[in-house]
Amino acid sequence: MQVLENRVALVTGAAGGIGRACALALAAAGARVAVTDLDPFALNELVAEIRTTDGDAMACRLDVADEASVAAAFDRVIETLGPVSILVTCAGIMAEGPAAAHDITDISLDDWERIQAVNARGTFLCIREYMRRHRKTPVQNGRIITLASAAAQLGGYRGDPCYVASKAAILGLTKIAARQAAGSGVTVNCVAAGPVKTGMFERAMNSEAVPGLVEKIPLGRVGEASDVAAAVTYLAGDGGAWVTGSTLDVNGGYRMQ
Repeated sequence: MQVLENRVALVTGAAGGIGRACALALAAAGARVAVTDLDPFALNELVAEIRTTDGDAMACRLDVADEASVAAAFDRVIETLGPVSILVTCAGIMAEGPAAAHDITDISLDDWERIQAVNARGTFLCIREYMRRHRKTPVQNGRIITLASAAAQLGGYRGDPCYVASKAAILGLTKIAARQAAGSGVTVNCVAAGPVKTGMFERAMNSEAVPGLVEKIPLGRVGEASDVAAAVTYLAGDGGAWVTGSTLDVNGGYRMQ
């Protein structure tokens, strides 16, 4: 029997990067996975890949910043796969490109609101919807796993302030959600990823700066999305049953306490 056999997982931001890796890892562990994002083509490709290994998956378009879209996605997933046991909130954006502002005085309100809407509000809306559904129809082994960043823990040396602030909000939200969901038997934890090789990382990071960054990572490499997915799968499984309100650092030693 696989670790997560017959449990339903909903993964946001699954069209690429860490979200995609999490969906693949959860499916490999036996979960029935709902992959959600705004890109239907990428989602359908991911579902096809999961099914080639006899996994069970469905694609569902989801705008995490819109509460009606979040509710509708949960409706569709529950109708198709069953009650959601595992929620993984990977959807996230940051300011990218040469025009991205890195000084607080240069950030527009529109840019601030756009990034908060996806990262912080989106995580909140998905957690709220999960907890509402779970309280009406309890599911055993409930798990909520959020995605933050070492940038939020460190204050971001050169990172986008909007992104750093939004990920810091997720750290706090995870703890209060853990306290409030514990009575329902649901664990809520956060994975704080260090520098991970994703499309967003490559677009935001100057390639000439990568060697200097690697020198600051004791394990000597930038992370892979699969490194984060392995941590998420641990928290979703039986090994994470008595872990809640915690932040699991997955950063190659980039940040140590």
